[in-house]
Parts: sequence; C-alpha cells; structure tokens
Amino acid sequence: MLLVTGGFLIIIGIGLSVYGSQLIVENLVTEEKRLGMGTSMELSKEFDPSINENGIYVLQILDFKEETRLHVSVYDPSDTIIVSESIENNPFQGNFTISTAGTYKILIENTGERELEVMVALGNLPQDQSLTISIFGFIVIILGLIGLAVGIIYFIRSRDRTDTS
Repeated sequence: MLLVTGGFLIIIGIGLSVYGSQLIVENLVTEEKRLGMGTSMELSKEFDPSINENGIYVLQILDFKEETRLHVSVYDPSDTIIVSESIENNPFQGNFTISTAGTYKILIENTGERELEVMVALGNLPQDQSLTISIFGFIVIILGLIGLAVGIIYFIRSRDRTDTS
C-alpha cells in the first residue's frame, strides 16, 4: 500500500510542478539572436500593473567572455528609459517596476568587439501563487519518494522474515 501511495504522490507532485512551471513560463516572451558588433535586438511585451507590478528580464550569452560588452535598456509605454545598464556577468537578471499599462520593450546592444549569441526573456516576476504551486509539487514529490523508500524497506524486511521462517 505504501508503494502505491508513494507512486501516486510522485505523479501528483510532478503534475503540480509542471503546472506551476507552466504558469511561470506563460508570462514570458523570449528571443534568441546573433548580435554582430554594433548591432542590437529589441523585444516587447504588454504589461498591466493591476495584474503584477514587477517585471523581469533575463539575458543569457552563450559564448560569454570577460571582454563581452552589452548594454540593456528597458523602456516604458511612453518610450522613457526606466532601466539602463551594462552587462558584466552571465546569466544576467534585472527587475523593473510596471507603473502603467502598455507595451514595455527591452533593447540589447552589442557594444563589444565580437559577435555574440544572446537569448533574452521578458515577463512578469512570478507571483506567489505559481511559486507556491511549484514548491508544493516539489514537497509532494519528496513525500512520495519517502513513502516509496519506506515501502521498499518494509517489503524487503517482510520478505526476509518469510524466507528465514
């Protein structure tokens, strides 16, 4: 019975974790592009502060080196720069406040001396609900694994007792 319950908990936990991850990912837009020297890329997304006031952007440079030079600017719907910074590490994550509803955009500029492969994601910072679902799913998986381990140990010990009698 412990083996069945443990297996069932693992399946439920995996389902909850996948659902929580889906809630987080569905709020992101992503793009990957090769940026030559002096070129840039732009990505935009609609935001509404009544849904979530916290925006996030993530940059991943596939061939990052010390001499990599990227500049990031985030614009609000009125084309005002709300974030402007140089990228010095990889991966890079930044936050911004969503103050008005509309289209926010991120502009990534390669100011370095070599071509770069850049992946950028723009979206809402995950809300407590989606994080709670993911964490709860992980806890259920752990409980299921503990149940399986206890069930297997019990099964082996009871089998050894019947074999010696």
